Amino acid sequence: MPHPATGLPPSDATAGHPRIAARLRAADRLPATALDAATRVDETLGERYDELMMRTFLRDYGRHIEQLARAIETGEDRFVVTYGETLVPTYRRRNVRMNDVVSLLRGLTEAAVATGPNAEAEVIRTPMDAWIERMRHHRRLAGDHEGNAAVRFIWKGAGFGDDTVV
Repeated sequence: MPHPATGLPPSDATAGHPRIAARLRAADRLPATALDAATRVDETLGERYDELMMRTFLRDYGRHIEQLARAIETGEDRFVVTYGETLVPTYRRRNVRMNDVVSLLRGLTEAAVATGPNAEAEVIRTPMDAWIERMRHHRRLAGDHEGNAAVRFIWKGAGFGDDTVV
């Protein structure tokens, strides 16, 4: 949001597509549908996380939908991109890989697009694509992938003179 001290006006809630945003906010089953869609996108999601974590994902979808609705009604992607940046430490603390967060966002995209006609799908996909692209940037951090075993072997000095290799 533009800061008032800079002299910029606040974001206009009617500049984008407020009707689509209102429909997303009114969809009561959207979080559950998005979680089902996310488990279809990544079938191993349910195996990696227990029921408590899946409920946490379901709870988080409420805030995700609100931020998506704000981005759609104002026509500014920064609402979801900035919000996505704040999610990274939270999901890291929960030991959730960024690849799984991207799967959850893809599920939200699929469920949100299904709430309306195909003509409005691009309006929803544009901020979601920006959000997913920003989250993909954080996939490069350690812990999200196994990495290359040969490079890891060489980086550790091939194990020679290392007390941890016995």
